[in-house]
Amino acid sequence: MKKYTFSWALVVLLFLVTSCDSDLEQINIDPNKPLEVTTNGLFNNTNRTLMTNTRRGMPSGRMALPWVQYSAQRNYTAEDRYQFRGEVNNSLYKNIFLAVKGYKEIIDIVTNPANEAKVKTYGDPANQLAAARIMIAYAQLQLVDMYGDVPYYSYGTKDADFQAMTLGTASEIATPVFAPQEKIYTDLMQELKDAAASLNMNADQVFSSGDFLFGSPLKLKKFANSLRLRIANRLKDVLPSAREHIADLSSHVEELMQSNDDNVGQAYQNDRVRPSPFYFDAFIDKRNDFSPANTFVELLKGESKTKRTNPFAGVLDPRLFKMVAPISQLLKDEESGKEVETTLAFFYDSSKAAPCIEKNDYVDRTADFYYGMPIGVTDDYTGSQADYASQFSGTIYNADHTEILMEYAEVAFILAELGINPQENYKNGIRASMQKWQVTTTDQDTYLAQVNTVNLENILTQKYIALYMQPYEAWAEYRRTNYPKTLLLPGETHELRVPGPQKQTEYTFVPFFGLTDLPARITYPTDLNLINKANKDAAAARMGGDQMNTKLIWAK
Repeated sequence: MKKYTFSWALVVLLFLVTSCDSDLEQINIDPNKPLEVTTNGLFNNTNRTLMTNTRRGMPSGRMALPWVQYSAQRNYTAEDRYQFRGEVNNSLYKNIFLAVKGYKEIIDIVTNPANEAKVKTYGDPANQLAAARIMIAYAQLQLVDMYGDVPYYSYGTKDADFQAMTLGTASEIATPVFAPQEKIYTDLMQELKDAAASLNMNADQVFSSGDFLFGSPLKLKKFANSLRLRIANRLKDVLPSAREHIADLSSHVEELMQSNDDNVGQAYQNDRVRPSPFYFDAFIDKRNDFSPANTFVELLKGESKTKRTNPFAGVLDPRLFKMVAPISQLLKDEESGKEVETTLAFFYDSSKAAPCIEKNDYVDRTADFYYGMPIGVTDDYTGSQADYASQFSGTIYNADHTEILMEYAEVAFILAELGINPQENYKNGIRASMQKWQVTTTDQDTYLAQVNTVNLENILTQKYIALYMQPYEAWAEYRRTNYPKTLLLPGETHELRVPGPQKQTEYTFVPFFGLTDLPARITYPTDLNLINKANKDAAAARMGGDQMNTKLIWAK
């Protein structure tokens, strides 16, 4: 009898255990997390995280933006003088590779025959595949432009040096070699050409939903071709194939970006859940760290205060009022009833009705109320200078600000540089930039009449202005051309906004690491010493050293 009792007890126990397992499986299902990974969801999420992680305050505000003198820090200036933080570099490198991984996952889903039916519900399969390839090219271009030789993945080219993105595959390589720059740039151009050619132009969309960059195959094709033109122009004096791509694209200019309608940018939500990177850093993290740099503001004001002359000396650029905020406002004093000069507030104070950057409700002033933060000062100067420096415009801090991947103005300036209708494309580039910043047509016409001389310096300086807040591309262009000439270089002297801590009226830009120009590259992340040191060291030796003044193959 005891034997049967024990047996039945065991059956009941097994039933309870299996029932609990079943219940736990149900409990562990996250109702907010889909069981199926969709390509459109992956695309949207990867785009947003890539742009957020590269345009946030740490990698952009503390490295790229001040390096090209679009900004200067108001508190800690070591990074302005090229001493960047190792953990920021580690994250930047990793996050771009994670984006490549996200796009490759789309490729894996689309090219798996078992997924054929469901992939069609996400959009046209050919266009999904092309979009992933094109965005992989965009992400990897940033990597090679920053570091030089890097591990590289190619969808269309089988090369022994292309070993990235193999983890989890049958041919897994845990420590990939670093592909040479020549091979990477050559393949990037070919990938963009092939991906654009593979698009199904008869389809209405790229993805059925979740695509906030392109929408149509035509816009995606124009982006791919325009990005290929960017690379080919950068490499035209180094790689023969780059000249071939330029010739090809020059004969099909209608397949490049044609207007601001073709601009490609990541838009953010007008809320505190998924706002733009700069809004998050400023008004959620409550950081007021950055101001426009003095050299950039002076360029827009038509001033010449560095060693070299402003090519637009004496000409006021109306984009100044859209890109930069005035230092102060005239506010009515409640007691006296008179207007009083008051520093423009940064954060919103609900107890006051005063305008501020956060609300973007201030009034424009005349040009003499716009001053940049001195670039290249040491920390002990910031206390005396920051209160007299302008802020970025409220437009830049908008929660729904759009971070640009590439825009028509850049394409127009590239064509002008290449000698393709230079006068027309030079003016088209300026006008497109001004339209994007919502400058009035009258002000556009007035400005264009004053800067109508077309030469290489004017083209590339205007391109630098148009690339404002796109610091990685502006940095690459400076390294390629040494324009603009209005930057303050290490060792040079500039006037202070107000007297410094010792009442001095000038300062000298003293960099770290003995650099005499802008950094030529970012040194490899220190994390690579733990996971891929041998291949990293081999790449560094091949390039001439893992130094910030080691030039890439296309740099002057």
